[in-house]
Amino acid sequence: MIKMLRIDERLVHGQVALIWSRNLGVNRIIVVNDKAANDPIQTASLKMATPDTMKAIVLTREKAKQMFADPRVQALDVLIVVNNPQDARFVTEHLAGIPRVNIGNFGRVGTADKKQYTDYLRLSDQDVADLQAIEDSGITVNYQIVPDQPLIPFDKLIRKGA
Repeated sequence: MIKMLRIDERLVHGQVALIWSRNLGVNRIIVVNDKAANDPIQTASLKMATPDTMKAIVLTREKAKQMFADPRVQALDVLIVVNNPQDARFVTEHLAGIPRVNIGNFGRVGTADKKQYTDYLRLSDQDVADLQAIEDSGITVNYQIVPDQPLIPFDKLIRKGA
């Protein structure tokens, strides 16, 4: 069962590997990112950042699409992590059963065309459009850095930054 899809530009790090994975009770972290999947050093680093109690898989978009077509994925407890809204939209368009998309730390890199929404979130118009498309598809989108912090629904987040 897919527990959540998280957007976090750092992919797998302490908040994802320790806090979110335990909170969600997952046994797999699937990273979907072409750049990371094609870089053996980054792939190894992401796997090393994952606790020994679970398995990390780093996939390109196309490999992820193939994996998501396998019904055995639904038998796993999975946290999917991407590092941008475009990859999140791709995943939501190719995998059914995602209950929510959680936006974490995003937008600190390449901020020229991005508007600041929180201390840890900056979005371009394209980012907002991709997130809106996800929400319009019926998947809940929210912003929350860690589970014990307040959850901000996407529509309130966007109005806040307007």
